[in-house]
Amino acid sequence: MPKKTQVKQLKAAKKGLAAAQNIIPPGEEMYYMPAAPDPNTKMTWPQHLAGKIDDGKFICIWPNNINSSKTIAEGRRVPKSHACDDPIVSEMSEVLQYYKFTHVIEPYKVYPRDVNPGRIRIKLTDEDDQPCNADLPTRRALLMKMGELIPKLKIRQRRMAAKQNELEQAKKLQIEQEKAAAAKGKGKKGKKRGK
Repeated sequence: MPKKTQVKQLKAAKKGLAAAQNIIPPGEEMYYMPAAPDPNTKMTWPQHLAGKIDDGKFICIWPNNINSSKTIAEGRRVPKSHACDDPIVSEMSEVLQYYKFTHVIEPYKVYPRDVNPGRIRIKLTDEDDQPCNADLPTRRALLMKMGELIPKLKIRQRRMAAKQNELEQAKKLQIEQEKAAAAKGKGKKGKKRGK
């Protein structure tokens, strides 16, 4: 008797599977995760030079190089007094655009000692090995100027305000959860007696 019910259940399951297969369009049998972004993606500034420049000789700067929360061993290359908190590539690019440096943003490259993506390759010298900008002739001078100007950027101030709002909301939620847990815990006190 149990075998007949098992056979009926198996037939019903097969019919349900066949019906589900008819609903799914051909070639869409599997759900695939979106492809990971291409780590070789590049954005050039100025844009009219995209694909026309060889960035192999450009210097490379990472956000860790001017991050005041990092140690020298973790990649900081300027004193903490000339660094800023948690810079991102787009903010660094704003400063470079202000000084009219030709640069390439590589948003998916990851610093070996960190997990935050992004780096910038900068044309610091021209073909005659002369600085492109006389005010910022070296990498160190450029990094120090970035650390000084990034906190003043409007995009930075908006990002930090949004980050602050998120932290405040998370704190409020945590306090509410703690109050709810404390209220739930109130009740009879003492040992429970067995029967």
